[in-house]
Amino acid sequence: MGNGPPRQGRRGTMNESFAFGKRLFRETDEAGIQAVLDGLNAVSPHIGRYIIEFFGQLFRNPVLSYSERETVVIASLLALGDTPNQLTWHMRFGLKVGMTPNEIVEIATHCIPFCGFPRALNAIGVAKRLFEEERIEVTVEDEFLHHAEERREGGLAKLDEIDGSHGAAVVDSLADIAPLLADQLVEFAFGEIYSRSGLTPRQRQLVTLGALVAQGGCEPQLRVHLHASVRVGLSKQEIVEALLQCAPYTGFPKVLNAITVAKALFGTSSPDARRESER
Repeated sequence: MGNGPPRQGRRGTMNESFAFGKRLFRETDEAGIQAVLDGLNAVSPHIGRYIIEFFGQLFRNPVLSYSERETVVIASLLALGDTPNQLTWHMRFGLKVGMTPNEIVEIATHCIPFCGFPRALNAIGVAKRLFEEERIEVTVEDEFLHHAEERREGGLAKLDEIDGSHGAAVVDSLADIAPLLADQLVEFAFGEIYSRSGLTPRQRQLVTLGALVAQGGCEPQLRVHLHASVRVGLSKQEIVEALLQCAPYTGFPKVLNAITVAKALFGTSSPDARRESER
C-alpha cells in the first residue's frame, strides 16, 4: 500500500475517522488489530472503538506520511518504557507502511541520549525478536568504530548544523559545573548519534520530539529541539502534527505541555484552528 493518506482537507468527524481507521487496519494488519479488538470485546468494547477512531483521525491527515507517524510513535513508546506489546505492533506496522528494519534499529539508537540505554536496549530486544519472527535481515554498521578520534570535531559541526546557537548555549552552560556532560553531548550525542547515516536529520528530529514528549518534564529541551526541527526543514505544521501524534500514546497532559511550548515559540494557532479560521 502507499505511504500516506489521500490528499484532503479537514480531518472529518469521529465517525468518518472510524471508517478510515477501520479500512486502514484492514489493508495493513487486519489479523493483528482484530486480535487486539477481540481481547477488548469481552469487557471494554468501547476502548476498541476509541483506538480505531484516534488512529483514523490522525492517519487521515496528509501533513505527515504513515512512516513518519510511526517514527514518532515508536520513539514515544520506547521513551515510555514497559510497552513491548505495543512496540512490537507498531514496529510491524511501520514495516508495512514503508519503514526499513535499519530505520527501526536507528530509532532505538537515536533515543539513547534522550531515554538512556535500558529503554533503548529493551526496544532493540523487541525489534530483534520481531525480525527473527519475520526472518528479516538487518545490516546496521558501527560507522565510527575506526574514526573515534573524529567525533569531537564532527560533533561540534553537527551541533551547529542541527541546533545552532541554542545547542552551543546548552554546552557552554555546562562548562563550569559538568564539563564531562558537555563533552558527552558534543562527542556522543552529536559526534556519534546524530552523525550516523541511518536516519535523515528530519527523521531524527521526529524521533527526538516523540521521545521528549513521551517523557514529559522536558520542556526546556523540547524548546531547543523545536528550533532544531525548523532548522532541518520541518514546517511548523509538521512539528505540531508530530506532537499531536503522541496523544493516544502519552496522554493529553504531556501533549498539552508540548503544544504550549510550540505555541510560545511559533506564536501561531494550530493547523486545524487555522484551517477553520480560513473557511
